[in-house]
Amino acid sequence: CGHFGRSFAADELWRDRGHTSGYDLCSLFREVEAACSSKIMRKYLDGERSDLNSASNGQVSLTSLCGVVILPNDFEEIESSVLSKEGCQEAIRVSKSILGHQTEIKRDARLVLVAACLCYCNSIASHDKLAQTNSEPDGDVKSVSSPTKRDKKATGREQEVNPLLRQRLGDACNEIGKALLNESRAVLTSDGKEAGGDANMSHVSAVLLNSATFWFNQGLEQFQLAEDLRNLALLRCNLCMCCKIRANTNVILPGGSSQRPFSIAEQFLNEAIGHLESAHESLGQRDTDAACWDMVSEELASTLLVLGVRRRQNSVLGKTSNPILLQAISLTPGDERRIVEPMERSCGIYESLRTVRANHQAAAAHYQLALLFSKIWTIQRDEAKTKEKLSAAFSHFSSAYQYFFSHIRGNETTFVVLSLDLANLYSTVSGEECLAKALGCCLDTKEAFNDVDPSSLDQMIVLADNIESRVSKLLLSLVKLEKEAKSGQVDKYKGMYRHALGYKMHSAKSGDEADDNRKRFDRLYELLGLLGSLTK
Repeated sequence: CGHFGRSFAADELWRDRGHTSGYDLCSLFREVEAACSSKIMRKYLDGERSDLNSASNGQVSLTSLCGVVILPNDFEEIESSVLSKEGCQEAIRVSKSILGHQTEIKRDARLVLVAACLCYCNSIASHDKLAQTNSEPDGDVKSVSSPTKRDKKATGREQEVNPLLRQRLGDACNEIGKALLNESRAVLTSDGKEAGGDANMSHVSAVLLNSATFWFNQGLEQFQLAEDLRNLALLRCNLCMCCKIRANTNVILPGGSSQRPFSIAEQFLNEAIGHLESAHESLGQRDTDAACWDMVSEELASTLLVLGVRRRQNSVLGKTSNPILLQAISLTPGDERRIVEPMERSCGIYESLRTVRANHQAAAAHYQLALLFSKIWTIQRDEAKTKEKLSAAFSHFSSAYQYFFSHIRGNETTFVVLSLDLANLYSTVSGEECLAKALGCCLDTKEAFNDVDPSSLDQMIVLADNIESRVSKLLLSLVKLEKEAKSGQVDKYKGMYRHALGYKMHSAKSGDEADDNRKRFDRLYELLGLLGSLTK
């Protein structure tokens, strides 16, 4: 029955050819269960059972195939923290209603998969009962106590269940979990609203997400018993996604009111990281399954980077960008290490993967680390630490800058913003050399303003104004330093400054609003090219 159900859920031709429907199949399974509940068969199915019915506290049965499962502990925590009992029941009712209004194909596939899981569980339970019966000693010798699950595994009794049977059960649980996870996401983003924008729908999404987690955990248990390392790792990635949704949205979940929001988010991100690290442990080494290992590694690096960025944003560094206020901020070595550690781990993992996507993400990780060190180098209490942090900021900026400079197309806005940040860091360090390097960073952005994509036009307009303003200020500062130094090259930056002023006057005269944006970019591109040639 379980194989029949999985075959139906995986192949739409069963319905297209008119062979059967989901409801027909569920009715058939109920008839089979009724037949197997006879006095003779009950002998083998009664006793110790670890099926879905008991695991779900009676919420999953062949007469209740919806798949929504809220365990008593979760219900009590949700009820006590965010909702009244009636409100929680209403969220569960709406969740079931949403699932009931799915398209017929999706709804039938989910119902049949739940029924298939129940069939697989009954089959496994009968295997266990038969194995227990056959292993009982004859005569007057009786066991003192019934064997526990650990005892069964130790004696090899769990191995008597065909591993393929457990794999099929795990696959079915995983598919149900993914279906519920997708519905949870759909609820959060429905009608174009921001995730969690509607409080009531946030409760509904929490119910669906909790149910998805239940099914993933059921599948995880089966894959562990079957020692299916690859599927075990993939299922932990799905559990990681559940944790990341909890961290990145304001869905209301158990324990949500007892802690600050960013503490809850960090808790779920750490849980996600734990799942991914366990996935690596289950695989053991990359040679076991290189593709699966790399996928887990990439997800782990992404989660670590999110955790590091979130910690930076929630620290005192995220409260202000004012350099004067930053001087008064004190970041303890422990707080700094908590922010830097996950970011550096993420960067190292991405660099070890050496794929096109990983190289891009490694550059992004370097950029985030550069932003961190560019803030904390000014608040160090001794000169050695100040130099160390400033050097680290330039090192990470350099790594990110080299990548995005060689991959400008498709990353125009990122490259321009990075260039402005690097120019700002150079500007904070006194001296003509650093100001000249800051100017060079701005001039290097000229390629980003050539053939601008229409989808990023508005952003590039704003960035073009920022580049123009930064170039003018840097040139003015260089002209002043040049005059003070009396180096004999007074006209070098002065001539460049005149060109910049001429461009500004021309733009003001033509009128930015009436002027075509493409022409503005063309003129800025020409100006940056001219200034670059004068610099050389």
